[in-house]
Amino acid sequence: MESNTLKDQHLDYEILISFLDYLKEGVIVVDENKNILFVNRFAQRFLNTPDYEGKHFKEVINDNYLYSIISHDYDKDTKLEVNIDSSKYLVNVYHIKGKKIIHLQDITPFEIYKQAKKDFVSNVSHELKTPISVLKSAMETIEDEIKDSNILKFVDMAKKRINQMDSLINDLLILARLESQEDLVKKKKYLLRKQVEDIFEDLQHLTKDKNIKLKNNIPKNFEVYADEQKLSIALKNLIENAIKYNVQNGIVEVNAKTDGKYDTISVIDTGIGIPPESIPLVFERFYRVDKSRSRNIGGTGLGLSIVKHITEAHKGKVWVESQVGKGSRFYIKIPKT
Repeated sequence: MESNTLKDQHLDYEILISFLDYLKEGVIVVDENKNILFVNRFAQRFLNTPDYEGKHFKEVINDNYLYSIISHDYDKDTKLEVNIDSSKYLVNVYHIKGKKIIHLQDITPFEIYKQAKKDFVSNVSHELKTPISVLKSAMETIEDEIKDSNILKFVDMAKKRINQMDSLINDLLILARLESQEDLVKKKKYLLRKQVEDIFEDLQHLTKDKNIKLKNNIPKNFEVYADEQKLSIALKNLIENAIKYNVQNGIVEVNAKTDGKYDTISVIDTGIGIPPESIPLVFERFYRVDKSRSRNIGGTGLGLSIVKHITEAHKGKVWVESQVGKGSRFYIKIPKT
């Protein structure tokens, strides 16, 4: 019985080695003395000899980046992105039973795709800005010249659609800049209450139809350490949504508190709420909880995605708590330093 067990273990080992060799990702295993125990086929391209078993990594590793990764004594499991042989790799370093396992994944195709997507969005958006501006000017000129109320109805419809397209392009450009990190986060300390007051003033016209009440509960001396312009964009998106998806005579509140090393800002509304199945998806671009209602209200479907990108650029996190028919609470949590 014991021999069968040993035989089975040996068979399992062979299967595991075969599986690792067929991976299109690299696996390197070294012991506590940094002697090479195993290198799969994909990772053998980084060796200067096929005769590696039992040798110290300094004798066989020919890539400087990989050399430094193996030589460094990481305190815990680590994830890195490095350039090796004109390719970009995601490198995971694991520690298991005194062994160090280096897992290499070539992410060059993903990076090329991501960059192509960003370039496409950015280029198309820039190309559309000019014709949109021309159309807006044309509609304003027609509105000034034409007095026929029937024609003006169509002009007003056209202006609304043009403004929606303009908002969509602006949001796409903001996302493209955030994703490409062209627009770096420039943090400073400033008073949050004044920023919220300014946003309320900008959005006051949206509150009239439903008689929405805006409450700024931020303490007068409450400071945040953030990129003022970007955080303003994020908060404006949250507050605008809280107004648009609210009920008649509803309330929108903005609060802030400090908790240790973080500041948390919350935007609370008494609106229609979000179904539980939609909560994990609301920060995805173009996701709409109620597509028909969203079309009537307007918006680009990118606002919450922008909020997420801005928060993550601040090394923070964003989340929502909501109940259908009772409203929503959106939270932005960012470091104090």
